[in-house]
Amino acid sequence: MTVTLATALLVQLAAVLLLRHRLGKGWLRRPVTLLVLASVVYDGVSPVLLAFPSVGKWDIYRQGVAQSYVDEATLIMSGGMLAFTVAYLLTRPERAVSEPQPGDVAQVSGVLDWRLLALACAPLAVLTYEGRGYNGTAATAPGAALGPELASAFFVLLMALAAFSLVLRRGPQWFLPALAAQSVLLAAAGERTPVIADAIVLIVLLARAGMRPSGTQLRAAAGLTLATVLAIGGVRAEQGRSLYGQDSGLGARLAALGDGLSGLGGTAPGDSPGLLAQAASRLDGTAFAGGILQAEHLGQPGLSAAGVPASLLITVPSALWPAKVADSAGLNPVLAETDDFGLQQVNFLPGLAGFYAGFLSWPWLIAFLAVLGLLAGWAERALLRSASAARLVLLAGAVIMALDFEKGLPGMLAGFRAVVLLAVAVRLACAFLRVQRARARLPAAGSAPGLPRPRLP
Repeated sequence: MTVTLATALLVQLAAVLLLRHRLGKGWLRRPVTLLVLASVVYDGVSPVLLAFPSVGKWDIYRQGVAQSYVDEATLIMSGGMLAFTVAYLLTRPERAVSEPQPGDVAQVSGVLDWRLLALACAPLAVLTYEGRGYNGTAATAPGAALGPELASAFFVLLMALAAFSLVLRRGPQWFLPALAAQSVLLAAAGERTPVIADAIVLIVLLARAGMRPSGTQLRAAAGLTLATVLAIGGVRAEQGRSLYGQDSGLGARLAALGDGLSGLGGTAPGDSPGLLAQAASRLDGTAFAGGILQAEHLGQPGLSAAGVPASLLITVPSALWPAKVADSAGLNPVLAETDDFGLQQVNFLPGLAGFYAGFLSWPWLIAFLAVLGLLAGWAERALLRSASAARLVLLAGAVIMALDFEKGLPGMLAGFRAVVLLAVAVRLACAFLRVQRARARLPAAGSAPGLPRPRLP
């Protein structure tokens, strides 16, 4: 491990220690903390693992990029996330958390009915297992049908909310069964990140509602989630993604997960990466920025900073801006950076810290991340002000968004649109129920409080 890489790791450790010191108990249940920890995985743990030749040789993202530029990018991105953390802590987020009130929990239990949420999630799951929903090719194609778009936007969120509502209504003994069902149904979609994200969402929401799982339950949940993630990895190693892009059905997908988990005990062939190398390569969040630094060192000029605010236009819904679909490539900063800096055409994971490396010089990139830290702190303060049903929906979406770190800012915000829409619907449902309860408490027409209702002749 080089000195630069070791320094970057120490910088990231400093950011984590600051969060732990300032936020104290419950620091792991905050969206911004989870985002910083995700950056440590993508921009800290992965580079360290890839520094070992036996692991790094399997990383396709670093082909053609000198190690020195990757190390330099890692240090810059670590400094940026430290600036993000310091700016976030300047907003005093520890002062904004309120304890859940009995009325809040009753409201959440009354509005978020797991049966209705499961019913809404069922058609999205069917579309997904037919290859036309979440993680399917139809969901990401330009001009995709409404069904695949809805599945892509709401499947993961509704699954987490349904599990949370079930445990909230039935009691903490349902935590592990709900988590197991949620994990298996999500694993059948073929992606590992949603399995991890929804497990964390379930724990965070229960803790926010005053029903924190016990230590034994948390350890069992960690083991269950790890086994599910390994099963997906086993399937992907044997079959790639082909199973998930076709109408294979739930049964075939569950059978493949069982085979993937049972086949993990074997030793990987000499021409195949092991599980550690697969994970490190899959989480490489520094190769993209390293390639840009190398191209700039060779004389390639940077892109205009105007591309930063322009990239956020991708969050405008297509219904409000129909021309966005035709111009979606022009709003993609990663595609522009890949073409202009001559990077290889692979699915890079730029992450929040490295997404705009081609648009902003490193001092401005760090300053930009500091501004994002301030905005994140203010947003989290507003979010944790109460434990109402709408705010819990937003909290679930914020956790999912934080763990989508690899997508960068536009992708994270675009995924949050569905969360806002659902939170508005929940807020309206709460207002409707309040009106109904108020009407039920009013005395009948023609009578006065405490007096018998007049009898008609």
